[in-house]
Amino acid sequence: MSVFSTISLDDMGKADLMRRKDCKYIFGIPNLPAILSSVKDNYTVLEINGIRSHNYETIYYDTPDREMYHMHHRGKANRYKVRFRRYGTSDIMFLEVKRKDSKGITVKNRIRTGNSQAEILTTEEAFLAAFVPYSRYRIFPVMENCFNRITLVAHDRKERITLDYGLRFSVPAGDTNMEVPGLSIAEIKYTEWLHRSFFHQALREQRIMPTRFSKYCIGTALLNPHLKQNRFKEKVRKVYKINHAFNQPNHP
Repeated sequence: MSVFSTISLDDMGKADLMRRKDCKYIFGIPNLPAILSSVKDNYTVLEINGIRSHNYETIYYDTPDREMYHMHHRGKANRYKVRFRRYGTSDIMFLEVKRKDSKGITVKNRIRTGNSQAEILTTEEAFLAAFVPYSRYRIFPVMENCFNRITLVAHDRKERITLDYGLRFSVPAGDTNMEVPGLSIAEIKYTEWLHRSFFHQALREQRIMPTRFSKYCIGTALLNPHLKQNRFKEKVRKVYKINHAFNQPNHP
């Protein structure tokens, strides 16, 4: 990571890409150093207070019958995610809503909140009502996750890469949890053409292909094997396989 030039949080604001296309990839964490080395001249890395890998904590909300989870499972358009996310290094928390439309465009809206308990209060109710068909009385916390993230920004600011690793999923106020230290999740957020992405090209050279992957959905499936998850089974198996390989004594 030391070979990358850096970008500040203020400068990265120009590349927020709140309306964008995205493409995800999953692979073993041992692949990450080679991938980063191959794109060091094409991206800058986010640095805050001298730190380049940042901790994120997220609490996802859903209905009692997991309506948002099942919408994702069925591949429905205009599906939503509702979450509180704490950006650890800066200790900033947002209430965020993500919607994916029928054209595959992801739109994210968020408001900063001082609500450290991650509860949807009256002050956030108007925001929620503007973007999702769920009142604060219909949804409640169903899953927590935490992970470390490296963020890369293309020099033209039209593309951003997030690299998540050290993932842990858990049930709020419960004792069910799962750690997957061997897994890395990359997401390319872009506005134009994926094939122009140097990061996408670097992954192809490693024979890592795009895949649909939701930390909320896969984490929910891992923690709740009784839920319907036919369409997620292949990805769940791949997560187990990657993590198992990492946990072997002779892993790379």
